[in-house]
Amino acid sequence: MRPRIAGTFQSAADILGSLRGFARARTDRLMILNQVWEKEVGALARHWALSAVKGGTVFVRPSSPAAAQELQLRGRELVRGLNKHFDKAWIREIRTSRE
Repeated sequence: MRPRIAGTFQSAADILGSLRGFARARTDRLMILNQVWEKEVGALARHWALSAVKGGTVFVRPSSPAAAQELQLRGRELVRGLNKHFDKAWIREIRTSRE
């Protein structure tokens, strides 16, 4: 048996196991985000739909230009409010999406 060097993997099973953990953590974050979205945005959830997440950016599809402007104005407040539901803050910004 080879000695284990800190920071390296011993087998393909170790690599796959670590990737599964990463994917599970990412899925858990998305599930939590989806659950707390309406709680944090309140009545504005009718005008803002979660569209995508890439890195630390949450993309939101606004229903109108006015809703897009409101989202831009409340962006920092929303980031703080959403991040409080996670063990580690991971959302850096909220952007509008046209999709």
